[in-house]
Amino acid sequence: MFARSISAATILLFITQCHCFVPSPTAYRYHLQLSSLSLHERHDVDVPSFGTSPLSRKSLLEKTAASVLASFFVTLPAYAKCTDIESCREEGERRVEADLLANPIVRLSDGVRYRVLAKPTSASSDKIKKGSNIDLAYSISTASGQYMYSKGFGFEKVEFGGRQVSDLGLDSMRVVLGQHNVPVGIELALMGMGKGEKRRVELPPVVGFETSNWIPEPTTRRGIAQIEQYKRKLTGFGSQPPFPAETVWDIEVLAVRN
Repeated sequence: MFARSISAATILLFITQCHCFVPSPTAYRYHLQLSSLSLHERHDVDVPSFGTSPLSRKSLLEKTAASVLASFFVTLPAYAKCTDIESCREEGERRVEADLLANPIVRLSDGVRYRVLAKPTSASSDKIKKGSNIDLAYSISTASGQYMYSKGFGFEKVEFGGRQVSDLGLDSMRVVLGQHNVPVGIELALMGMGKGEKRRVELPPVVGFETSNWIPEPTTRRGIAQIEQYKRKLTGFGSQPPFPAETVWDIEVLAVRN
């Protein structure tokens, strides 16, 4: 049992230091307040009233500590874990199957495929059609997952307020569907999208960059190097024969004007 000379506030601070259990929001809030005070000041910390009858500060602290102690010693919930390679593989397959059922791959012409990552923010928003004026953010990577370049996804920097900051929400690309401002395969995947919707598109080279004269272009040194490397892969270099490498695009529609 704790000595009577130890205040309830000190007990409360002590128990919130323990990492074996999950603290309640109340305990954590008081921990932040108490940890900034000296030991002497902790005896005089202000706490909110939890009842209608008047209580002394000491009594209130003791009641607070008691209630936190009662709710504090709750162990973390148990989560099922795979215990061997086979069970882990089976669990992974189940998750993939469930994900595909909930969000299937849509196949378009010329080998274009996409999956919906986020639905439109409003079911009644305008849908993209031929001639639509669109603002979009995009991120491009290789089929193996290597990042190439992007705009508006937060992976690049832009000048804002006299300093370099993430371009998330600060940059975008304007596209008129049908004018090949983006590859033909991306135009196909954009059809029917609404504001706020995100799709991940697997883009074969037959409807890729060459159909838009290599627009959109990278603006960073890394992006330029990545696109040059991709061009060499398509055309072949040295002893390497040409290879029809796909690119993967994450696209988000920011605005639609019909």
